[in-house]
Amino acid sequence: GPFSEHMTNQKPKGLTGNELSMEQARDRLKKFIGEDRVASIEHTGDIQTDTLPAYNFRITFKDRSEDEFATADVTKKGGHVIWMLYSRELGQETLNVDDAKQAGLKFLESRGFKSMKDTYYIKEDSMATINYAYSQDDVVVYPDLIKVKIALDTGEVVGFESKGFIMNHTEREIPAVGLTEEQAITRVMHGSGIQASGLAIIPTTFGTELFCYELKGKLNDRDFIVYINAVTGKEEQVLIILDTPNGILTM
Repeated sequence: GPFSEHMTNQKPKGLTGNELSMEQARDRLKKFIGEDRVASIEHTGDIQTDTLPAYNFRITFKDRSEDEFATADVTKKGGHVIWMLYSRELGQETLNVDDAKQAGLKFLESRGFKSMKDTYYIKEDSMATINYAYSQDDVVVYPDLIKVKIALDTGEVVGFESKGFIMNHTEREIPAVGLTEEQAITRVMHGSGIQASGLAIIPTTFGTELFCYELKGKLNDRDFIVYINAVTGKEEQVLIILDTPNGILTM
């Protein structure tokens, strides 16, 4: 999906809380995964980085083989789970992608991530990886991104990655729009082919953000997204959408 790989190296805006001991971080991870599911959590080392120093853990589960384990990084400051990946055999699919989207949203809400909206996804090997972006005042904030991987046999969360959210999340002062949605649409080929529209904050390669109208449309059987600056009316970015059997990709 758009901006799914965006990351910046500035000071993490969403890294809140106090410095935690390894034991405290381990307890946070146990609650995050679900205390009733965890058999053991082993500290396997420390991750030393300038931006997100973390503890690394290996997790085993009750009633599961020790070969089916998960690994996770938890920040030393605040005990935020940066990522978690659980390797296990997958059974027959019983859920579709819409079911997975709801399971992922329910998981995020139960872990304190409010106002998240699913944006794009990819499906492979009986798993759906779904991008969720923060939504503030009906504006999709793409830099504040979390990825959740759902197993389509049971709906279990088998992967989680929140680095975009930790690095970028903050409440924005969203400016007033300088042109209407209708005026923005007319900037795109006189408005022809536009099928959906909304407001979004998108990242730039310079570590800044732009407040835009996100306009989705079709031209010559190709789906596209155009981002028109909601303040100045300038065309900021155009993405081509590839709707594949396994998910929605952008380029």
